[in-house]
Amino acid sequence: MLLDVAVRRQEIFASNLGNIDTPGFKRLEISKDFSKVFAEAMRAGKPASVASPEVVRDLKSPSQRKDGNNVVLQDELLAMNQNGAEYEALAEFVSGPMRTMRMAISGRVN
Repeated sequence: MLLDVAVRRQEIFASNLGNIDTPGFKRLEISKDFSKVFAEAMRAGKPASVASPEVVRDLKSPSQRKDGNNVVLQDELLAMNQNGAEYEALAEFVSGPMRTMRMAISGRVN
């Protein structure tokens, strides 16, 4: 689930960057409630019960441009890089136990 959310975030960042020159475009983001809902589901032991996160328009961030577009290149690139690092950490966390099982089954280290 979290890997899927990280992929979705990457798609959202790409969309935001692709619309950086679109007048009036408001950046997209994953709903801020998702993290809280997912954490509650984890505490309850039911992470699979969480629906896919909602993608919302960021209408609260002020536009720093006259055309009303509120996408800031530096912010999007920074968030994209952070999300990429989180994705890699999650992928490593998930693949570790699989590597261990593969080694146990095959009896080989590589």
